[in-house]
Amino acid sequence: MKDKLADLIALQDVEIEIFKAEEGLREMPKEVSEIESIIGARRKSLEAVDEEIAAYEERKAPLEVELKENQTLLDAADARIKRIKTNKEYLALQREIDLAKKRKADIEEQVLMIMDKIEKKSAERQRISASFETDRVILEEKKARLEGQMKELEAVLAEYKGKDKSLRKTVDPSLLSKYDRIKKSKKGLAVAECLDGVCKGCHMHIQPQLYNELVRGDRLIICPSCQRILYARPGEEADQD
Repeated sequence: MKDKLADLIALQDVEIEIFKAEEGLREMPKEVSEIESIIGARRKSLEAVDEEIAAYEERKAPLEVELKENQTLLDAADARIKRIKTNKEYLALQREIDLAKKRKADIEEQVLMIMDKIEKKSAERQRISASFETDRVILEEKKARLEGQMKELEAVLAEYKGKDKSLRKTVDPSLLSKYDRIKKSKKGLAVAECLDGVCKGCHMHIQPQLYNELVRGDRLIICPSCQRILYARPGEEADQD
């Protein structure tokens, strides 16, 4: 029985490594995708702020052009007013100057408001950018670690895939059938070591007499608590009662 169990333990060791590798390769890509989503979301936040700043700059540009044209008009009016000879002409030009000055004040107020918004958005962008850069480095490092671990797991699969099939051929068919049934309900751990009378699968004590039988290896022993197949490593001794 000990020889049969040795083949079964070897099979379980390989299948557990395959299970862990496959589980990791199912979960790790999700983590990588989450990291990429976080980085993408942060980048979109920066792009959104950049778009707002660009929109304000676009609104400001024609106002600055109009402000420059308005100033040119005022400069020309100041030059013309010195050459005016009649009161009527003077009053008409003065009204023109007053309107131009009012428009200039309105434009300047709009430009100042836009510049204030640009300044605030620029400060916001700087904060987001600084935070994003720090987080991006951390996230990229985590992503690189995950990708490295994925390569390691792929190497494990390449190493063990196929070994399980050849090992299955060495296991007693009736024992293999029992192993497969237990494995389905015990998350892959169908065979558990029993050390000093304690099952390492469920951490429960088994009866001393049952433990003695297990150490002797006369027959297959099932844990009364978790129903796993038990084995004792070489060197374990039965109680001498």
